[in-house]
Amino acid sequence: MRPYKKRNRNGVSIVFKRFKINDIDAQKKKYMVLSAFIVLMMIVFSIISPTFLSVQTFMNLIMQSASLLIIGIGMTFVIITANTDLSVGSQVALCGVAGAMAVSSFPDNSIVGALVGIMATILTGSAVGLFNGFMVGVCGVNSFITTLASMTLARGLTLVICGDARVAVNNTIYNYMAQGKIGMFPGVVVLLAAVVVLGYVLLNHMSFGRRTYAVGGNPTAARIVGINPARHIILVFALNGVMCGLAAIVTVGRTLSAQPLAGLNLEFEIITAVVLGGTSLMGGIGTITGTLLGAVLMGTISTGLGMVNVPVFFNYLLKGILILLAVYSDISTAEKDKRKLAKTLKAQKRLEKTPLESSDNWAAAMQRVKNDEHKVLELSGISKEFPGVKALENVSLKIKRGTVHALVGENGAGKSTLMKILAGVYMRDEGAILVDGIPVDIKSPMDSQKLGISVIYQELELVPELSVYSNIFLGKEKTGKNGILFDTKKMKKEAENLLHKFGLDINVNAKTNKFTVGQRQMIEIVKAVGSNSFVIVMDEPTSSITNADKEKLFDTIRELKKQGVAIIYISHRMQEIFEIADEVTVLRDGKHIMTAPLNEVNEADLVKHMVGRELNNIYGRSHLEPGKTVLEVRNLTKRGVFENISFTLHESEVLGFSGLIGAGRSEIMRCIFGLDKYDEGEIFLYGQKVKIKNPKDAARKGIAFVTEDRRGEGIVPLMSVGANITMPILTQLCTAGWIREKEDAKTAQEYVERLQIKTPSIKQSIGNLSGGNQQKCCIAKWLATHPRIIILDEPTKGIDIGAKEEIHKIVDQLVREKYAVIMISSELPEIIGACDNIIVMYEGKISGEFNADKTVITQELLMTSAAGVN
Repeated sequence: MRPYKKRNRNGVSIVFKRFKINDIDAQKKKYMVLSAFIVLMMIVFSIISPTFLSVQTFMNLIMQSASLLIIGIGMTFVIITANTDLSVGSQVALCGVAGAMAVSSFPDNSIVGALVGIMATILTGSAVGLFNGFMVGVCGVNSFITTLASMTLARGLTLVICGDARVAVNNTIYNYMAQGKIGMFPGVVVLLAAVVVLGYVLLNHMSFGRRTYAVGGNPTAARIVGINPARHIILVFALNGVMCGLAAIVTVGRTLSAQPLAGLNLEFEIITAVVLGGTSLMGGIGTITGTLLGAVLMGTISTGLGMVNVPVFFNYLLKGILILLAVYSDISTAEKDKRKLAKTLKAQKRLEKTPLESSDNWAAAMQRVKNDEHKVLELSGISKEFPGVKALENVSLKIKRGTVHALVGENGAGKSTLMKILAGVYMRDEGAILVDGIPVDIKSPMDSQKLGISVIYQELELVPELSVYSNIFLGKEKTGKNGILFDTKKMKKEAENLLHKFGLDINVNAKTNKFTVGQRQMIEIVKAVGSNSFVIVMDEPTSSITNADKEKLFDTIRELKKQGVAIIYISHRMQEIFEIADEVTVLRDGKHIMTAPLNEVNEADLVKHMVGRELNNIYGRSHLEPGKTVLEVRNLTKRGVFENISFTLHESEVLGFSGLIGAGRSEIMRCIFGLDKYDEGEIFLYGQKVKIKNPKDAARKGIAFVTEDRRGEGIVPLMSVGANITMPILTQLCTAGWIREKEDAKTAQEYVERLQIKTPSIKQSIGNLSGGNQQKCCIAKWLATHPRIIILDEPTKGIDIGAKEEIHKIVDQLVREKYAVIMISSELPEIIGACDNIIVMYEGKISGEFNADKTVITQELLMTSAAGVN
């Protein structure tokens, strides 16, 4: 590995390790494994059948792989968008018959007949693809159900057209791609090469490919930056239909006829080939090179097994086993870096050899938990390393029952990694976890739960499609007297009682995806409290809840302390830490900095330990003279959400929106930005009345929107930092759809440096950055559009105090450059310190308006207004 240096905001040199085996090399490793497996299959088949290594076999292999590869290219795009297409086999049959019928309407070897036949073949595939895309993208029907239906419809239509009879094609021009040669190369080879090159260019160098990754990685975030996911899905399915048409031409040309039952079970082999090549069925990941190798592997297996004299059932059995072995081999080598995997396995073996962590000690610890005798949970000398990053180094933490232990540090300090080790999500490389001095090896989240440890993650872990009560009792369901069937009545009752403790009046039968982020956060807290744990980890538990809910949470925490429960409280809000915690531990850059009782430190001490320097007033900014009016909203109304909202926004102004969660603040901004529709009212930009149709339209008009849900709506986690930053201006960085890559990289790098985003490279996956740096990327991508109005919805939610200071410096610089800023925040000190004017919302209405120059604004004043009290 080769180190390189960067300087952080303090001028301190930081060394990043650039591994030779990085993300790109991991892809190459997949290719090497697939290539090796192809060679191995060829060797095995050549030993079994000496005629395997012949020109004729090679030609058969090409023909066998042709349809697989051509459709596999289209299927790669479909699967990257997190969809699938089960109709491709039937499409090949329908396209072939449509083309054959068109050709047969003309004299043999007619040029016009051949051209009409080719057009009919491809247009038929396109039509089926458009139908599939429309049903999936616009109508929202699941792709599995849609293409399962179209598979049956296409096959039935094929049989209606030609019955059981094949349709002969006596046209050498139509059959040329399968039968003829172009120069010294067979026509099918030239066609395959053209399709592969086209697919590679589309996916890697064109805006079409980047949009495909975005839609598959996070369709909501893609929509917000101006991509139309529905339209793109239609185009992707249409592309796949075109590929089916091309494959049909090759298939018909091989046999000189269209077969009504052609393509049976072809969809299985194609999906297998694409997934073998590393394309994720979850969407957002895939390459053309991988699909090429996957198709060749499948073709090799099919051709080889066809030459071996074995029973048909054995043919299928062996083929299935080989596919499973290939998939297993690919996954096992692609999931982790070889160096990291070897190190982790070595660490695990070392832990397994430790006599202290025997099954007897686990049993002893479990017995103490069962008897409620355990007093102290200790993490001792914990270290954890990821490729290029030392996440934790010799960190120790001691948690006592009946106390609240605050864990603080900047984003990237190692807090979440330490808690994931405690939760069994990660395995530690070094160190020990002890219950009352008894070493235990937590290998999985289930082990952690058995020890009485519950974790509330900052990124909520609820299952959206399950009901509230099902989420609360997920993994610990109550059963009836027979011990088999769930006792839903009991679970609902207990869930209602738990929710009642927090003053939450919500329907326990409703799906959790129906609730706001703040309500889901409260459900997550209730879920942990209901687990009867002796240690509860709360990672930013108040980031999305109101002050009233926070007080209920704190009352519950105090009650849990009385019951002997230990709370590990992770937060960036200093005021909360001093209000609720007994002890505090500070981490910085993966190292333990200090642990002390709260009564022995003050806020300045903690901040200094966290960032390694003193911070002044992070919100402090000079209030400038407002410029001309840039935005005016008159009587904006969305029935049942907000009504009669009117305000103005000026250049060089920060307009704050305060209020309780559910008051309608974010909903107003979503309507202004074109994400949601409003029922009544008017919006004026620079005095001109406008109707904003969608986010793309809003961006054209100079409006930017940094949403509250950073991970759900702000970023595409699987894509790079650079691709995320330039996504809103992708069209401007393209010529006829071709990405000008140097300009693209230069633009991304410019904003990385301008906003001091800490990342080893713009090629780094944005999902690997800390929350604060992800947030700065979200701001950067909108600054790249050169807007005049920037809406920031909870811009510092869940980020550390150092990153918070940097973001407010960015805001200050923006208003100095005559940007107009709207800021929504639930943090009252932030809304008071950062804003020139403040609007307070209560139940969808404006309940107060305050000017920082004319009014002494206090938290009590804002809270009174937010509660609807005059």
